[in-house]
Amino acid sequence: MDENLQETRQDTIHAKGFDLFNFGYARPEDIPESAVTDYGKIKVGVKQLEDAILDIGTLKLARPPYCSKKDIMDAIVRRDYRKMRMISDFFYAASGIYQTVCNYFAFLYRYDWYVYPENVKESAKPEKVIEEYTKILTYLDGSYIKKLCGEIALKVVKYGCYYAYIVDGQKGLALQELPYEYCRTRYSVGGLPAIEFNMSFFDDKFHDVAYRMKVLKMFPDEFAKGYALYKQGKLADDDIYGVYSPEFKKSYGWYLLDPGATIKFNINGSDMPIFINALPAILDLDAAQELDRKKQMQKLLKILV
Repeated sequence: MDENLQETRQDTIHAKGFDLFNFGYARPEDIPESAVTDYGKIKVGVKQLEDAILDIGTLKLARPPYCSKKDIMDAIVRRDYRKMRMISDFFYAASGIYQTVCNYFAFLYRYDWYVYPENVKESAKPEKVIEEYTKILTYLDGSYIKKLCGEIALKVVKYGCYYAYIVDGQKGLALQELPYEYCRTRYSVGGLPAIEFNMSFFDDKFHDVAYRMKVLKMFPDEFAKGYALYKQGKLADDDIYGVYSPEFKKSYGWYLLDPGATIKFNINGSDMPIFINALPAILDLDAAQELDRKKQMQKLLKILV
């Protein structure tokens, strides 16, 4: 291309306002060195563009201080179930990956059920059999088994265990969920876990006496009996034998509930949230994605500038 023609084309571009440097010079070689902008030294805030970091919001910035990789591994090693449940509860709310995995495994089964009559005597009247059969169906329908089992499974996946007291009503089966921080099992009776409940729960959670008594009446009668023994100082002090709950550091106030009226669910005999050991990998994935996003944003910012 002819040099004169090239300069004319540059003059035309500058005349139209396409002067990136906004200096008004016709030729690049006419621009003084002091007037040239070094884009590598442009500052974003107090930092140069090359070192600028874009904060775009991550788990690292939002999570509580006890949710670092070190804290997670430390809780696993020390079998600190209370801390693991707090960590699991936070990641269930904050991490879509963790929430999806927990929900998938909790609701993997459909929890369908059916009733089939057996051992019906030949002398039994069909009307009587149908009547009893209908009562059973009505009772199970009123128990909302599918909803109940799904909720139990999700809590087992999130928190590692589920404690409840069986409340048998006329319309259906109901479970009075018990706070896991105030429950423990140390042995089984007839194949059923023997659940001990710490009666200090009512004093710790309900400071108003009148309201506390109302709450206590909502629990089965066995709890009122245990609470009365607790207030009278008649419950054994396990600290004499060096026994205490590993997650709830109280040696006094434990009351053994009726094993036939209580249930406990966990997986493989462990109270650990089953996906707690996957959380460090989720943090690594989030950090890697964050680093990649920051690199891409830095490149785009340089291009735009």
